[in-house]
Amino acid sequence: MKPVEYDVYLCCRHASDGGMVSEVAAGLARVGFRVFVPGRDAGADTGPGRQRIIERTLDFVLLSAPAEGGVDPRPADLAHAFKTRRNILVLADPAHGDALAETGLPGRPRFADWQRVTFDPERSRESIALVAHRLVNSSDIEDRRLMRFVKRAAVTVALLLAVAVALRAVPAAVKWWSRPAAPQPLPRYVLYWAAYGQRLQGGQWAAFPLTDGSTVAAGDQIQLAFSTGSDGHAYVVARDTQGGVSVLFPGATVRGASRVRAATAHQVPGGGRWFAVDARTGLAAIYLVAGHDPLENLEELAEEGDGSLTPGARLELLSSTVSGLLDGKRAAVPRPVRTRTGREIVDRLAPAPPPAAWPAGPAGGPSMRQTPAVQTGLLSAVVEIRLKAETTPRHRE
Repeated sequence: MKPVEYDVYLCCRHASDGGMVSEVAAGLARVGFRVFVPGRDAGADTGPGRQRIIERTLDFVLLSAPAEGGVDPRPADLAHAFKTRRNILVLADPAHGDALAETGLPGRPRFADWQRVTFDPERSRESIALVAHRLVNSSDIEDRRLMRFVKRAAVTVALLLAVAVALRAVPAAVKWWSRPAAPQPLPRYVLYWAAYGQRLQGGQWAAFPLTDGSTVAAGDQIQLAFSTGSDGHAYVVARDTQGGVSVLFPGATVRGASRVRAATAHQVPGGGRWFAVDARTGLAAIYLVAGHDPLENLEELAEEGDGSLTPGARLELLSSTVSGLLDGKRAAVPRPVRTRTGREIVDRLAPAPPPAAWPAGPAGGPSMRQTPAVQTGLLSAVVEIRLKAETTPRHRE
């Protein structure tokens, strides 16, 4: 089996488990985790093969499973995760009544509250987002990474000091060791996108392309697809004609949910759903924004789950952010330009292309775009789709 790198080992009875495994794996992949699912890789079906993957993967998520006959491979996987001190979380569906997920292994400590996440099938995206949040913010995993780094650094320092003493060049060696490493540069931020609409005509849904200046009416349905040329953060926000603001992407209200991977396609709304134009509030504009760094105003909108911001405050956050980005598109920016982490933006570097499997638009329109449009920025890229309300009444069946 070739060496591979994963972020999360998804411990399950088998690769289907009633669809829960696929949903969790896809949800974690959407927010940037590389997920290993036992049973999908023929080279890791055996016990030793699975154990080697566990040893190379710091995060271990145990899924509850329906009770059924046959050998359950999860206890052996969980025992090896304990043995190798993996970062263990449990995602349990109460409907399964799974003893392993509830009580753990005999002779092992019971799972702590912070290690448990309840899987709600009706709100699966929020459940998966909470798992991702706890994986990203686990102090245990960070402590082990830090200790590993400290041990490696200590060995390296000892070797360098020995060489320096032998050469009577300690000051020069210390100066070289203290030299900061230049961070790798990044390309200009590129956003690939397409937007579609469909409306009911003669009892059938008819598709139409959605671009800046398009006309929409109550009952029309909207869907977008996008991908990015670099890893970063992305947001899709809709503004209605009454000044209301809706965050369409990310769908989860936890920090880090806006993270996207380069060359990964996203559909908004997800799961094959559509965003409908409301008869009362209408739809004034849709903004698709992505960049190397998170945008704090849009992060605040995306993370607000308790309605603490007033409608006016939400609109102000959106307007100030979009206005600044649109003004920046037309402004001359002195070079060099760097991200918040100090990485320089270099024009000659090529971004990742859009994924080969680009989501197809809805059927029913020969003029539908089959390839994405491209929007290039610098630190970020923004697409503004301003929409007009249809004024002529249209008969619908």
